[in-house]
Amino acid sequence: MPLNYLESTGQALLDPLTQLWNKLVEIIPGILAAAVVIVVGYIIAAAFGLIFHRFLEAAKIDAHLKKAGLAHSIGFLNISNLGGALLKWYIFALFLVQAAGFMRLGILSDQLGKLAAWLPSLFAAVIIILVGLVLSDMVADRMLHAKRKGVRVFSSIVRWFAIVFVVLIAIEKIGIDVSLATNTVLLLIAGAALGIALAFGIGFGFAMKDEAKTVLKHLKKNW
Repeated sequence: MPLNYLESTGQALLDPLTQLWNKLVEIIPGILAAAVVIVVGYIIAAAFGLIFHRFLEAAKIDAHLKKAGLAHSIGFLNISNLGGALLKWYIFALFLVQAAGFMRLGILSDQLGKLAAWLPSLFAAVIIILVGLVLSDMVADRMLHAKRKGVRVFSSIVRWFAIVFVVLIAIEKIGIDVSLATNTVLLLIAGAALGIALAFGIGFGFAMKDEAKTVLKHLKKNW
């Protein structure tokens, strides 16, 4: 009886250890494969990031932005460094998606896979915001150079509408539903455009009032 008790107790202690060992044996190959993919992916991503960084430096993107007076649009960030870093981590995130597939960690692997698959969308959203900031400032700057009355206020309105719209597009890119906010902004833009058109039409009408009288008198004489 004591012998049977000892055997059952020993078996009860060994069973969890055996299961743990079997589980480790099952997942270790996947973890090793994932580690190889991550290391190789990082090297490839770093190489492409460096090449893109050198390309942007050779193209003198930062100098062109500074010359155009648009460097402030993105907080005077170094586009060459930022572009290289974004491409590097974007490519690395793609390798992370593959690495997560090798690991057999159940729910944890699924969550890691979802996170890795979401990262490229995040990087794309950052790029959309940066490009949108530069373009909105460019449009506002062109409008300011028109040197017309009230154009400064109008250019600021256009700039902020453009920034808000670009940010909404970027947020939607990372998987957040902003359709209601986007539709609201579009309605505001349409309303503002209609108001500006009416104001311009009324102002133009008052400005051309005397000329219109002259034209009408001329038409009456001829008819």
